[in-house]
Amino acid sequence: MQAILETVFAIAYLSTVITLGIIMMRRSEKFSLIWLYGLMAFTLGFGDMFHMIPRCYALLSGDMAAHAAALC
Repeated sequence: MQAILETVFAIAYLSTVITLGIIMMRRSEKFSLIWLYGLMAFTLGFGDMFHMIPRCYALLSGDMAAHAAALC
C-alpha cells in the first residue's frame, strides 16, 4: 500500500511542480520575479526526480536493499 501511495504522490508532485514552473516562465516577462520563481520550481522538480524516481522503482519492485546504490 505504501509503495502505491508514495508513487502516486511522487508522480503528482513532480508533474505539478514542473508544469507550474513551465507555466510561470511562459506567462511572465523574462527575468522578472515570477519568471525566476518558475525557474526555481522547474529546477526543484527536475532535481527531485533524481531521488524520487529510483525510490518509487525500488518500492514497487519490493526490494529496497537491491537498489541501495541508486537510493544513496
